[in-house]
Formats: sequence, structure tokens, C-alpha cells
Amino acid sequence: MTTIGSQIGDKADLLAEYQRRSLGADGGAYAVAVALLSLAEAQDRTAEFLKWLGTGDAATTMGAIEAHGAFVREGLKAVADGLGALAAAIEEHE
Repeated sequence: MTTIGSQIGDKADLLAEYQRRSLGADGGAYAVAVALLSLAEAQDRTAEFLKWLGTGDAATTMGAIEAHGAFVREGLKAVADGLGALAAAIEEHE
């Protein structure tokens, strides 16, 4: 048995064919298939981008969240050091 998927090689071509068929009088099943394929594609793209919020599959490179945390930590340490120096100066002045 030959299916539409075996006749059409590319995912985009398959989606386009399903979209075309969904416009027909009996295209309800194709409309559901188009919706499911679109959701699956969106999920794939979301997963691809979400991995970059972690380590991005790289053992040595920080992802966005880790890099942000490191910079926040450095900034807060500088603020704490400055406040410590200010407190020491106030104590010396008194």
C-alpha cells in the first residue's frame, strides 16, 4: 500500500499536501493531521531553543542561565565589597 508519506519525501511537502487536502469537502482528518504536525514542529523548535538555556550540550560552555547567574554573582560581590568598604570608612570616621 502506498501512503502519502511514502510519495512525498520532505516534511514541508507532506505538510503542504495535507494543508491542500484539508481544504476539500472531506478534509477534516487532514485538518487534524495538519494541526498535529504543526504542534509537533513547534515542540521540536521549542526544545531546540530551550536546550540553549541550559548548557547547550557543551561541556565547557555555559548556557544563557548559567552565564547570567555568573555575571549576577560577580556584580553582587562587587556591590558587597563596595558596601563593606563604605561601612569601614564610616566606622573610621566615627
